[in-house]
Amino acid sequence: MRCKWEVTFQISPGVSEPETIGDYHFSLDEKNRTCVTVHFSTESYTEKHPTRQNDSEYAEETICNQHIEKIKDLLLIRMIYQEYFQPINIVIVKKPFLRNREELKQAGERLRRNILAVFRGVHQSIDTGNKIQEALTFYNKRTHLETKDDAVLRISKWLEFCESTSGDVEKFRILWSAFNSLFTVYAHFRRKSGKNEKEKIKISVGGLITTDEARNLLHQADQKSTIDSLISFNIVSDYGDAFSENLKTDAKSPNPDYLLVLKKAVLCVYGIRNEIFHDGPRVDDIEEKATVARDLLAPVIRKCLHKMATTDMG
Repeated sequence: MRCKWEVTFQISPGVSEPETIGDYHFSLDEKNRTCVTVHFSTESYTEKHPTRQNDSEYAEETICNQHIEKIKDLLLIRMIYQEYFQPINIVIVKKPFLRNREELKQAGERLRRNILAVFRGVHQSIDTGNKIQEALTFYNKRTHLETKDDAVLRISKWLEFCESTSGDVEKFRILWSAFNSLFTVYAHFRRKSGKNEKEKIKISVGGLITTDEARNLLHQADQKSTIDSLISFNIVSDYGDAFSENLKTDAKSPNPDYLLVLKKAVLCVYGIRNEIFHDGPRVDDIEEKATVARDLLAPVIRKCLHKMATTDMG
C-alpha cells in the first residue's frame, strides 16, 4: 500500500503575500514566516529511493531533499530577476508524517522506525518584494541554455553561496568562480571560446551591459571610491598589462566611454584575481583588494546574469 506523506518547510527569504507556483503553495504563518506544505507518496514504508545519498536514507528523506532543491531554484530565479542575492535557508519545521498511518496499520503494515527531519537552518526575516511568479514569467522567456545543467541557475548558486560565506578573500574567490563560469558560457554562445580570458571578459561585459547600465554601475562604484581604489592599486600583470594605468586614462577623461571604463575596471579585478589566486598571502593588502574587487564585480555579475536570462544566445 502506498504511503501518503506531508512535510512543511520554512523558507527564507520568504514572500510578502501567499502565492502558488505549480505544486508549491507559499503561505505566511502567524509570525509572518513563509511556509510551504508538500504532499507526496512513496511505494512503501521502507522504500529507498535510487538517488538516495546513503544506504540508511529512506525514500521520504530523499524526496524531501528533491523538493528543497526545487524550491531553492525558484528562489534563485527570483534573485536573478531582482539582481539581488542573499543566503537561502530552507528548514523542515514539521517533519514528514504519514497522512494515512491508521489505514496502513489496519492493512497490517509494520511502522516501527524513526522518521527523521535531517535538514536544519537558520530563519532570517527579510523584506523580499517581487512575487516568485513574476520572476518565473521573466525567466521562462528564455530561448537558450535549456540544458540539463542550466548555466544560469548554476552561476546563481555560486552567488548565493558567496553571500553565506565569511571572509573577504574567500567571498571573492567564490564570486570569481561565478564570473569565470559566466564569461566562459557567454563566449561559447558567441562562438568565441578560442579567445583568451581577457577577451572573453570584454566580450561578455560589452555584450550583456549597455552604456547606460555601465554608467549606473560606475556611479554605484563611485559611492565607495571603488574606481579610485582600483587605480591606486597599480595593478600590472606578469605580461606587462598596466590594468590600473589603462583604467585611469579612460576613467579620468572629461567625456568617458562608460562601457569602456567598466571593461577596464573589470580587467583590474581580473588582475587582482591573478594576484590572489597565484600569489595568495604574499599579496600586499590582500583583504582590501579582495573587498574592492568584490564591490565592483558583484553588481556586474548580477546585471549580466539578469540579461543572460532573457538574451537569445542561440
